[in-house]
This record gives sequence, C-alpha cells and structure tokens, in this order.
Amino acid sequence: MAGRVCPNCGAALEFSGQKFCSACGTQVPDAPQPLAGSSPVGGAGFPVVALAVIALVVLGAGAFVLLPYVMPGHGASSAGDGSSPDTQGLRPTPVMTDLPGVTTIPATTTIESAQKTTTITTTIHPTTTATTAPATTTPSPPATATQTPVTTTTIPTPEPTPEPTSVITLSETQVPPQPPSSSYTSSTPGAPYIDPFALESRIHQLINVQREQNGRAALSQDPFLADIARGHSWDMVQRNFFEHMNPDGKLARDRGVDAGYPCTRVVKGGSYNGISENIMRGYRADATLTDQYGNVTYEWRTLDQFAQIAVDGWMASPGHRENILTARFELEGIGVAFGPDDTIYVTQNFC
Repeated sequence: MAGRVCPNCGAALEFSGQKFCSACGTQVPDAPQPLAGSSPVGGAGFPVVALAVIALVVLGAGAFVLLPYVMPGHGASSAGDGSSPDTQGLRPTPVMTDLPGVTTIPATTTIESAQKTTTITTTIHPTTTATTAPATTTPSPPATATQTPVTTTTIPTPEPTPEPTSVITLSETQVPPQPPSSSYTSSTPGAPYIDPFALESRIHQLINVQREQNGRAALSQDPFLADIARGHSWDMVQRNFFEHMNPDGKLARDRGVDAGYPCTRVVKGGSYNGISENIMRGYRADATLTDQYGNVTYEWRTLDQFAQIAVDGWMASPGHRENILTARFELEGIGVAFGPDDTIYVTQNFC
C-alpha cells in the first residue's frame, strides 16, 4: 500500500488509521479498504513485507554511498541558495501552507474538487441575476417621464383672466321671508296662471341676451341672491311701497348684509362691497275694457310678454342699463312677487 499524505499540507501520515494530520491538524479521509479475499501483495505478486525489506536494503546502501558528500566540509553550496558554512546538508521537508484566497485541492479527491468548482460557479449566478434585474425595470423611468408634462401645472389661473376677478364671501346666511305659493294665484276671474319661477328664469335669459349683444359676459343665476331679491319684492307687496329703500331705511346692500351675503368683490384697482339692484312693477293685464253695462274685460299678458316689458323698461333707463351692462358683475338673482291687484313686482340683484 502506498503511503498516505495530508491533503492540506502534504505531510506523510504515520499510520493507516490516522484521522487527523499531526502537522497541521486537518482531518484526513479514511484509507481505502482492501478488496475482500485479497492479500497485501505488490504489483508483481510479491508479498508486501518482502518488498519493504528490499526497499530498506536499497535505501541503506544508497545512504552509505552518499554520506561522505552530505557531511560538513564536502562540496560547495549552490550559488544563491542562501546557505552558510554552518548549515547542515540535510534540510527538513518544507511544510505547505495555505495562501490567502487559494484552496488546496488534493489530487485524490477529484470528486470534491468538482463539487467545490460547482459551488464557486453557483455563487456567481446570483450576481448575474442581480445585474439583469435592473434591466427589467429600466422601462419604468420613461413612464414617469411621460407623466411629468401632465403633472406640471403650467396653468396660472390668474393670468388668463383679463376680466376683473371676484371673491364672494358668504357668512351665516338668513333667507328673508318669501311669498307664499297662494299669492301667485290671481283673484280676478279668468286670469291665466303665471309660474313665478319660470318668469324669473325668462327675465334672466333676456338679461344675458342684452349683455352678449353689448360685449359682456353672461351672468350666472345665483339662487341665494334670488332669495334676497324675492324677499324685497314680497316686502314691497306687503307694505305697499315701491322703492330701493324700504320703510326701515335699508337699501340693497343692507339687505345683503342682513341675509349674510355681503358680496365682497376684489377687482383690479380695488374692491367693491354690497349688491346692486334694479326693481320694476307692472300689471298682468295689458288693457282693461269696460262696456256700457259696466262689464270689464282684460287683455292678459303672457309670461314672455311681461318678461320682455321688464327688460325693455330697464334698458331704456340709463341707471338700470348701467347695472345690467356692468362688466365686473358675474352673478344675478331675479325675484318676483304678485300683488292682490294683479300687479307683479320684480327685483333684480347683482354681485
């Protein structure tokens, strides 16, 4: 059997059952077991003991011949070997040491070497997948780049409004008393019914026609501003007056503040406070005819006719026309109330 060596440092093992290297302490593999039924013989069929005796005789003869040459004083040392005259001719067997980062692979453990090689190659694969992973996510930045023009708000709202801007401040609101539904029915026999809210809407439409014809923006209909206007129309019916100032000495601006609608508007060059107002009063009948017997007949106006009469009357008055065509106004509220004598009161508020 050939002598066993340490797979780590190469030192010869002293006996066949040795488990650890006596030089470096590395665990060594077990010695291969002889085949069953075989005897320890050499390659030529000689017993192992006989071969060992012959080897010892040969080694002894060789040592006797070479002894005079290895003794001190015989021969010169090789140039550059670093030896001195006091150095003995025999040198100890060099011990193999591990270099940092280098794995010593014994010649007999080819299977283990293959396993180590496989382990090294498998540790490289995670780095390969890690570098390819960002490649799959590279399309995402273009998606965000296409969204950036959408998210950038390059729409300055104050700039594209050459018209004066406005701010309406609403505090706690309080709607003034409104006319009851029973007041919209005439007590005169044969009088046609006029829907008050349809009449308000028609007047609003005709007002915007006048503004558009004069280069002004259309007004938006404000329901709460209409409640304030309707309350003033009903107040004029109830207390039988026809003025902007009510019997309490309050004007449209005061009525807006009382209702919680101060109408504060900020425009270029300053600010404006308070609502503006137009009022109108007309009769539902266009004409009244009485015959010789005292019988009275009426020529009733339609809803469209009364709405057109109201707007035409305002446009024919300089002060009312100015309110209708004021550029800074953006909101309008129309409120009507019916009187007991077939009269209709109309109040128009602006903000």
